[in-house]
This record gives sequence, C-alpha cells and structure tokens, in this order.
Amino acid sequence: MGQSATLYRIDKNDISKIDGNPKKVNLFELTKGYESYSKSFDGLIFVLSKNLNQPNIELIQQIFYPKTFFGERPDFSNIDFDNLPDNFDFELDTLPYNAPNIVSEVSSLLESIKICLLLKRTIFGGAYISTTNFCENFNHIELNKNNVYPGDIWNDKKEENAAFNVRHMSSEFEKIKAFYKEVKEAEDYLLIYIG
Repeated sequence: MGQSATLYRIDKNDISKIDGNPKKVNLFELTKGYESYSKSFDGLIFVLSKNLNQPNIELIQQIFYPKTFFGERPDFSNIDFDNLPDNFDFELDTLPYNAPNIVSEVSSLLESIKICLLLKRTIFGGAYISTTNFCENFNHIELNKNNVYPGDIWNDKKEENAAFNVRHMSSEFEKIKAFYKEVKEAEDYLLIYIG
C-alpha cells in the first residue's frame, strides 16, 4: 500500500476550531479541499530541492514537513525508545500545518520552478518543447541511489501508464504547484497528514 501525504485546505476563519484539540477535529468537515500524493512526496522534495540554496531547500521541505504544529509536539530527545509502551503515539496530539504566509512563500518558489512540456506522442525522443528545471533535475538513478521513498522503483519508462518516472513526477509537480497557488490566493492554511 505505502504512505501518502495529504494536504487539507482550511479557511483561516475555521483554524481556531483545530488549535485547541487537533486530534478531535474531523478534517473532512472543515476542509475546503485536499490533495493527496501517494508515495511521490519525498521524490517531489528531492527533485525540487536540487540546485536550490539552503533557505529555499528548507522551504521546499515544508511542503510536506512543516515546522509548525497544532498541539504538543513530542520531545524525542527525552523519550526512552527501548522502553516504550505498546500503545505509544508518536504523533501525540499534534497536527502539522503551514500558515498562509508560508503557503505564499512556497507557492512563489514553486511558480519560479519551470517544468518541461512534452509532446504527447513523441516523448523522450528529443521532442521536448522546452526543457527547464524540474525535468532536468529528475534523475531516476540518483533517486534510487539515495533510497528516496518509496525505494528502488524510480525509472525511465516511457509508457503513458508507468509511474515513478519523469512523466508521473512532472504531473505531481503540476498538481502541487496549482494547489499551492489556489490556497495562496484564498489565504488558507494547509494541514498536512502523512500516513
């Protein structure tokens, strides 16, 4: 099955309903929309982070791994991992999110990253309309060598229904770029759940 990352849009007027008790909130009742990235989210971060400076790499990482949380974040430095109870909840009562200002910064950065536009029928045969950052940065060998989740499945297959290749990841990039732009324009929050 594998992990997926889901980003939930929450109106700024509804965010106070989450702040006090994040585990008791039904996100589907509050969300204005959501997008899911099944097993592709770490690959997106890896490809998008290439050739960026450190502040922009940290901003890209916040797409799926925000620095801010609703609720109390566990202090992993004080946890005795050898003697954890069977029912220990690593997430405790936390819900990671990006506030509108971070959403805006991420969206602006994503807008500055171009994507290759491929001709529909003659892909990979030298038929790029234009080649820019994202496609140039996608390297299936490098993703596999660095063991980027979900592991050794990144490829250069050309079939239209193949996944974890440049076509699939370009589509995922277009999806997240458009989603962040929409959320930025509405000044919404984004809550992130990986599981």
